[in-house]
Amino acid sequence: MQNPSTLSRPLAERIASLPPPPPPAGENPPLPARVIEAAAAALARGETHYTDRPGIPEFRGWVAEHLRQRWGVTVDPSEVTVTCGSTEARYVTLTLLAEPGSAVLCPGDAARIRGALSLLGAEVVYSVRDDVRLLYLTPDVYRETSIELLQRAEADNWWVVYDLSFAATSPPFHPAQNKKLASRVVTIDSLSGRMAGWRLGWMAGSAAALRLRAGKQAITICTTAVSQWAGLELLRTESA
Repeated sequence: MQNPSTLSRPLAERIASLPPPPPPAGENPPLPARVIEAAAAALARGETHYTDRPGIPEFRGWVAEHLRQRWGVTVDPSEVTVTCGSTEARYVTLTLLAEPGSAVLCPGDAARIRGALSLLGAEVVYSVRDDVRLLYLTPDVYRETSIELLQRAEADNWWVVYDLSFAATSPPFHPAQNKKLASRVVTIDSLSGRMAGWRLGWMAGSAAALRLRAGKQAITICTTAVSQWAGLELLRTESA
């Protein structure tokens, strides 16, 4: 076995270099009674075992249908993987799609991706460079800026991670609406802002969907079944 002290990037040093995490969000509003009832019903059915590793089919189906209805983005439910919140989804996508030593372009707030990129050995940059391999985009970036960068992403074959998980409102457009870019766009979202502590997020789409799923499975087995059934009820209630 290799001595950890001889590794080129010892884990202790990598962790010590991490920036502090962003402050937690404020308190969530109370969950609707139907959501609590759905969680209780899942427990009563014995939903205390591991689910399908990608997540329960019903939840993945909702994500795919939501992308289709809201933005006309076609994602098969098999290309959706439920994660333990958006933090895991970001970590998986960034560490598998960026490369050590490469640059990740972030035109907005980079606080939520610095940790993963520090562990990977990649760099956050705020303007276009030749070594950019991935664009991390959120809806808080001006639309004109987003469109310009997405055109560059198409031309230079960048991966695009579109993170909706802390969006204040539902954005009017989605990068995967561009058919030429769609296969390289990963959508991240979560219920962290409405179900804090339930650890429920997802990543959807792209030609790397199965690769990302395998990466997630190497980290955790699955998000708890109770969280998935409760979250599905919340999403259905909000969509009704």
